[in-house]
Amino acid sequence: MEKNTLHKSEPKVYEQSVQKKYRNYKWMLYLSIGGLSLMFLSLTFLYFADHLQSKQPDIKIIPVFYWNTLILLASSLVIVMAKKHFRQDNFSKYKTSLVVLLGLGILFLVGQITGWLALFSTGYNFTHKSAAYLYVISGIHALHILGGLIFLGAFIVKSWRMLNNYAMSVVYFTDPISKSQLTLFGTFWHFLGVLWIYLLFFFVLIG
Repeated sequence: MEKNTLHKSEPKVYEQSVQKKYRNYKWMLYLSIGGLSLMFLSLTFLYFADHLQSKQPDIKIIPVFYWNTLILLASSLVIVMAKKHFRQDNFSKYKTSLVVLLGLGILFLVGQITGWLALFSTGYNFTHKSAAYLYVISGIHALHILGGLIFLGAFIVKSWRMLNNYAMSVVYFTDPISKSQLTLFGTFWHFLGVLWIYLLFFFVLIG
């Protein structure tokens, strides 16, 4: 009788342990987001202060950066859909949404590099103060996007191993670790999207 009771309680204990662990990760993520927000606010303030003193011509933001914004917004929508498919245990659509998300993230980085090269080719090099700030600030943002994509790539590999067949997918969709990791990544990715919109608005307004 005691063995049966222990056996039934183990899954619940495991889930509570995972939830407690990832609750700590969640607060670490929130602290990181707060720190990143302060860092980018400081960088944009320095950008604004130097721009007021600079007599160099303004930067004209090229269209590719606007397209990149749409790509990042689309990727946030895909995350929402991925969470929905996870809750519905729809492993085929869930796998597809993860791959699409990875593709959109890579496309955003390619677009950023294309934008930097286009600006640089028109004479906005690092001797232009405003351009230098734009490269550095958007470059730091791109590095965080890259870090997110590396995590996403590892998450996809791990997930696909569990989603090779229907039986394993049932186990996967009941695993609190997968759910917690997807939720934390979604929060971080949405933050990067909001941050980029703020940066683009700032570049357009001040640049």
